[in-house]
Amino acid sequence: MISKRIPRLICFILLAASISCSKTEENVPLTTPTAEITVDKLVRKASLRNQEIPFTIINESSEDVTALATFYVDDEAIVGSTFSSSSIGEFEVYGVYMDDGVEITTNTESFSVIIPKRKIVIEDYTGTWCGFCPRVTGALQSLAQETDDITVVAIHETANSFPDPMHFNQVQLLKDVFDVEGFPAARINRTNNWQVPHANSDVISIAGLDTNVSIAVNSELTGNELLVQVNVVYEEGSEEGDKLVVYLVENGIIYDQVNYYNQDTTSPFYNLGDPILDFEHNEVLRKNLSSLLGDAIPSTSALDEYVTSFTVDIPSDYVVDNLDIIVMVVNENNEAKNSQHAHLTEDKPYE
Repeated sequence: MISKRIPRLICFILLAASISCSKTEENVPLTTPTAEITVDKLVRKASLRNQEIPFTIINESSEDVTALATFYVDDEAIVGSTFSSSSIGEFEVYGVYMDDGVEITTNTESFSVIIPKRKIVIEDYTGTWCGFCPRVTGALQSLAQETDDITVVAIHETANSFPDPMHFNQVQLLKDVFDVEGFPAARINRTNNWQVPHANSDVISIAGLDTNVSIAVNSELTGNELLVQVNVVYEEGSEEGDKLVVYLVENGIIYDQVNYYNQDTTSPFYNLGDPILDFEHNEVLRKNLSSLLGDAIPSTSALDEYVTSFTVDIPSDYVVDNLDIIVMVVNENNEAKNSQHAHLTEDKPYE
């Protein structure tokens, strides 16, 4: 009896084991499924030393899943969703999180920790009727070949003898504040006279030096409405009287320019005619988005961001592709502490 029952029992056990193995192979994955996701604005492109750098993951369903993620900076996991560094350098970050049993890994993005560099503001008071004004234009062209750490604004005034279509309606107020009497006139950081012969060294000696305030600019254009966002961060906090100046300038405007250097063999404008026909005017001040001399910056602690925005309608006669945004942080005496410039719709980080 026993000898007959044992084979049947063995067959039953083998059959059960076979069914069990079959279910495991069909229904239970041996490894965790994985997927990848591309995240916009995972991290700010640049930050200051010791500034808190937030990481954010918005999934494809527009849900914020940051709290679910583990972030890896240079392939090392960090605690939480923020990072800071006391040293400058280039870093990489990505995030990993679980979604319904699937391990999701984001794209890897690079970001920088920087010491802000000073961009020097050069303002050119000029006019198409002004025969000596090409002198400053030439100086600016020479300067641009030596440094990128400048922000240029050309402020035009008209004249009865030779109307200037780029006339800026509030030019007289700027002339009064910054003590501009005759044209051409050039100012460094708004308040300092760039004296003849407008030597490059006057600017190069201070351009690109370390400073303690940085500016980021981003903008969106919807129809003819421009939205500009400006971010400002200080290493040591703002100072009383600080202001934010935001201008709109246009490049590539073609209009004749009176030229008193037509017979001057030492001038880059020698033998170009008087007037120079179809002269290209750049960095032409079109509109102020802030108040003309700047909007007050509220008290801002060290390494905190001050964020503000401006909207303006773009006139139909402006060439949108040629427009730039100019931003300055100035002190209580209207001297520029730092500046930034960006093309329309360009996301310009702290530099």
